[in-house]
Amino acid sequence: MPDCGREFLSQSDSGDPVNVGEAAHIVGEKQGSARYDSNMPRERRNQCDNLIYLCANCHRKIDAPGSGERDYPAERLSRIKTEHERKVDEAMAEEFPKVGFPELEEVTQWISRVSSQPEEISFSLIPVESKLKKNDLSGKSRRTVTMGLSVAQEVRGFIESATQTDRHFPERLKTGFLVEYYRLREEGHVGDDLFELMCGFAQRGFREASKRAASQAVLVYLFEACEVFEK
Repeated sequence: MPDCGREFLSQSDSGDPVNVGEAAHIVGEKQGSARYDSNMPRERRNQCDNLIYLCANCHRKIDAPGSGERDYPAERLSRIKTEHERKVDEAMAEEFPKVGFPELEEVTQWISRVSSQPEEISFSLIPVESKLKKNDLSGKSRRTVTMGLSVAQEVRGFIESATQTDRHFPERLKTGFLVEYYRLREEGHVGDDLFELMCGFAQRGFREASKRAASQAVLVYLFEACEVFEK
């Protein structure tokens, strides 16, 4: 929320990021909840475009009986979300051209905890437009892919460099993303909703725009180069 400023991420005793934010519904999830609209299909109510991430206090404020719906109608919450996403996109767009090995190394450190797959991994490139259409991606997702592709060569170079000292690095990188990808698919997420959730997974709680951009660049590289998202 524009007047809040609370951070959604804290650190556990082990140093891992802990998410303390809450996903709130813009249009209410069930009858009797704030901003409920019976015309919205049930399957859309828990998709990303109908969710706004808030601290617990703001969540209670927008859902408070009476005042929540009056002060925060769905149209206002949608505008707040769109404006916030615009600012985040602009900040990350400035950082994409600066993505280099130091950022890529930091955002992929978690891969060291992933076991590699025994089978051979294919990183053959396919036409991006074909993959965008097959996954029904549009708008914001396409812009993210376009920005990520601008540094694809840097990501490929980093992966090739990392492979010199760790031959299983590419397999673990792919495996780490595929586990989350198939988990989200099992939950029923598809299209832009699935892509946005995968972006959040890739960013792993990083606050700095430079590291968030580097994380998305890795995801976009895998989007283009292998079966993280359908070929």
